[in-house]
Amino acid sequence: MLDPHLGTIIWTLVTFLFVLVVLRATVWKPLLAALDEREKRISDALESADKARKEAQSALSEHQEKLAEAEEEAREIVRKSREEAEKVSQEIVEKARAEAQQAVEQARSSIETEKLAALTELRREVADLAVQAASALVDANLDDEKNRKLVDDLIAGIPQEPAENN
Repeated sequence: MLDPHLGTIIWTLVTFLFVLVVLRATVWKPLLAALDEREKRISDALESADKARKEAQSALSEHQEKLAEAEEEAREIVRKSREEAEKVSQEIVEKARAEAQQAVEQARSSIETEKLAALTELRREVADLAVQAASALVDANLDDEKNRKLVDDLIAGIPQEPAENN
């Protein structure tokens, strides 16, 4: 059985060639077309995937840029808000200081006015008391010279200008 027969070898070769010709005529072209089409689909899918990856990468970098811009805008808004709040705070403090200073000045002016009015009233009362004292002395039959001296001494003891208490 291990002896090869020349007839068997020839018929095997003829049959192989016949099958090869038939397969090449009927199956080979559709098989190569199907393989070419599959290769093209795979290539297109890879290109499409690469294109989608590049678009996704582009979109990601664009999104990151927009996010960075938004963060920068947010920082700028916060910085401006802080500056504005500090400015308003300083304005409020300055206004309060000015109002306090104005109130102090008004109080000083009012105190000075009241002080002058009180001194004027006090002088009037002292003068009235001096007149009453003089009248009482006259009633007590003192002589003119003593009466005059008492009234002059009393009037001389009254200050002419208010004392400064600053």
